[in-house]
Amino acid sequence: MSRTKLFVAALLAVSVIAAGCAKPPQQELDTAKALMNEVEGMAAAKWAPEAWAKTQEAMNAVTAEVDAQGAKFALMRSYKKTKELLAAFTTAANDAKTAAAAGKDKWKSDAQAAVDAAKGAVTAAQTAMTDLEGCKRKPKGFAKDMEMMKGNFDSLNAQVAGLDSSMASEDYQGAKSAAEALKAQFDNLVTEFQNAKTKIKC
Repeated sequence: MSRTKLFVAALLAVSVIAAGCAKPPQQELDTAKALMNEVEGMAAAKWAPEAWAKTQEAMNAVTAEVDAQGAKFALMRSYKKTKELLAAFTTAANDAKTAAAAGKDKWKSDAQAAVDAAKGAVTAAQTAMTDLEGCKRKPKGFAKDMEMMKGNFDSLNAQVAGLDSSMASEDYQGAKSAAEALKAQFDNLVTEFQNAKTKIKC
């Protein structure tokens, strides 16, 4: 065999060995892990569940590829695909961060609107109750009925402070749900006060 052929063969052998002895891109993997923790820390699972699911899928793909290469003979390993999957993961993770921030802001805004609406319903119920109490005609049983309705109002009103607590603890989903339920009950109470007023021809 000529020197040239021997030289080429040697280069090929070195290339194969170099490629075959490839090691996992540990620095990139560590960076990906840190990014995953960051996304998780932003509560992406709560505020952007779809984006979080895609991020998990991308990370799982990376892990599966690293494991697959690790299971091969040393000379047969290649982490080219791993790096491609890491790039896809990084994109998904950054998208999830953006989506989580936007999702949280949207929930906060919607929850605050619901809380404000509930507090507005409190004011409306308070006004309706005051109007009913001010009626000059107070037939038999009026005082008892009034006491019961005021008790309902006080019971509901005691729950309003919990809305602010939920907002302060960033439980926007819970705050929104509770606020909407309270508003509906206050609205019903307003209707009761108005119906009672009409009934006694105030």
